[in-house]
Amino acid sequence: MRVRQENGYTLIEMLIVVSLLALIAAVAAPAFQDNDEAALDRAATEVARALRFAHAEAIRTGQSYGVIADFSGQSLKVYRLDETVNPPVVYYDIYDPQTKQLYDLRFNAGLLDAAITQFYFKFKDFLFPQTYLGFAGGTGVPKYNSSGTIYMLESAYIRLGLDGMTRTISIAPMTGRVTIQ
Repeated sequence: MRVRQENGYTLIEMLIVVSLLALIAAVAAPAFQDNDEAALDRAATEVARALRFAHAEAIRTGQSYGVIADFSGQSLKVYRLDETVNPPVVYYDIYDPQTKQLYDLRFNAGLLDAAITQFYFKFKDFLFPQTYLGFAGGTGVPKYNSSGTIYMLESAYIRLGLDGMTRTISIAPMTGRVTIQ
């Protein structure tokens, strides 16, 4: 008499395999998910990097550089200022050294899911906060040039938000030091 062999898996074997797959998925899933806090941190880092780049270029080249924040367009652009003409002319032809693209950060899209919720660039003896923040060529001191009149930075920050969380990027008067809080 022949013994009949069944091909297939037992219920116990199937449960073990499914349990192992579930365990692997549970461990690996957080690494693949883009959580909101990481997205907010990434956006804050990019803003700080843009500010630090403008500051460093102003010192390195001796020409004024800066950023302009656009709340309605949800963007932050790096610019250079040609102060050899009156009034000074702003050029948006600065390239990000890492991406080789124009330095124009767009929020609520792509890699920068966070939004600009507030920005504040206040200059001494200037009545209203501005959207431009410049760094003096050669020194990197934060300033605002209004038709040849220079105003020194009093207080500056950019606030980003995402799903109730916020990050604040501050710029120190006189030194131009950029910090993320």
